Amino acid sequence: MFRFIRSAAILGASVVAMTACALKTPPANADMLSPDQARADLERLYSGLQAAEANLFAVTSPEVFERRYNELHSRFAEPVSEFELFRALQQFAALAKHGHTRLEGLNPAWSTHVEADGTVFPLDLIVDEGEVIVVGAPESSGMKPGDRILSIDGAPNPIWLPKVTRNISAETPELAYALMANGTPYYMWLEYGSKATFSVEIDRAGQAQTVEAAAITLDELYNVARLEDDFTLAGRDAKMLGDDVAYLRPGGFFNLDAETQEDAYAPEALAAYQAFLDEAFTTFIDEGASHLVLDLRDNPGGTNSFSDPVVAWFADEPFRFASDFRIRVSDETTASNAARLENVSEEDASISRQFADLFAEAEIGDVVSFDIPYAEPRDGKRFVGEVHVLVNRYSYSNAVSVAAIIQDYEFGTIYGEPTRDMATTYGAMEHFTLPNTGFLVGYPKAHIIRPNGEKHSHPVHPNIELPTKAIRGEQDIMLNALLELLAQD
Repeated sequence: MFRFIRSAAILGASVVAMTACALKTPPANADMLSPDQARADLERLYSGLQAAEANLFAVTSPEVFERRYNELHSRFAEPVSEFELFRALQQFAALAKHGHTRLEGLNPAWSTHVEADGTVFPLDLIVDEGEVIVVGAPESSGMKPGDRILSIDGAPNPIWLPKVTRNISAETPELAYALMANGTPYYMWLEYGSKATFSVEIDRAGQAQTVEAAAITLDELYNVARLEDDFTLAGRDAKMLGDDVAYLRPGGFFNLDAETQEDAYAPEALAAYQAFLDEAFTTFIDEGASHLVLDLRDNPGGTNSFSDPVVAWFADEPFRFASDFRIRVSDETTASNAARLENVSEEDASISRQFADLFAEAEIGDVVSFDIPYAEPRDGKRFVGEVHVLVNRYSYSNAVSVAAIIQDYEFGTIYGEPTRDMATTYGAMEHFTLPNTGFLVGYPKAHIIRPNGEKHSHPVHPNIELPTKAIRGEQDIMLNALLELLAQD
């Protein structure tokens, strides 16, 4: 079975997970890098991305990259810290406006900052329809969930927001805002550093006021006041909602309890997941369900070896997640693929061998199509009722691919709000390492075109948009709205 891992990595994770990842990493060497070292890593980053990225200049012109490259090259005339170099190189990679073109992981200074009880911006934020909304605030700050932020340190939202999100690799500002929501303390620290206080102008019920908010530690931020009784979409669930409506929340398409990537996609994990699906769909059919609600909201993605069995339960023809999978052949990708061949299971190695054979027949710089195999509908009993798929701004990566499959093959109807992540995208990540810092550079080797053949990068737009709230509250209004539509039918 073809296994294509597409999941929201560190940028789509919660700040808790981000910090846990950082604290498992020894603090970075605090030594300064010489101008020659910094410039060499910059040069390697730029040359590697030009050679290996599927299309580095698809969105941002070479002139913009060249201008920024020359600015950085001039700036690195003096020794530079790892903190500053990581930030500068990440911002350079993010110019591509591809979510998978990035320096992997967290800035090396973050773990040191957190371990020393360094302080962070004291609010949790989301950006919705142009508004910056407080979702978590210390009780002593004079702010509370639901307040609208108008400016920070005198800079209005259109000024400070782009400065913060320039550190995030994303196709669109909306995707950057969605990713920022899960890592606000980290991204604000990247831009503002350590500050004792922040001057925050807020709007509360139409009244503007300015609050001097003291910075707090990350541990303190976990305990700030938030709206209570928000409904959750965590984990997996399978149940009947009334007499004829089945509900399936498949969760991330991997082993949710895994501690390593190998465990996440291990054969035994897939077998357990398949058993969960088989039991769920068998129950739905036995209970006489004529409608299936497939909930892909807040789904981080994963691998199609886990998601294809979900779709196979109701698909009525062979399907695949991409109409074309166009790879740029490069020395970097060839080397990364060869290294993977030495460290993966026999099942995964078969795909890497196919890549290696494809690369061997091409010239460096060629763009070649990899033939994605079709998945087959399930043999025997299948669900033959109507399929209704829920998506939202936090549906990422492979979850977006699943929604695109269902929409393009007309296996079901998509509801909710437009995704922020892309259906047609630049993905299938590979990596190379910078010579002096050892920073790991991730890049997309392939242009992955959704089943309907649309080549322009774009999100999944629902067939039917449903209401949602920026701050969720107690009721799942999107699911309730869908159930009302089904009841009318």
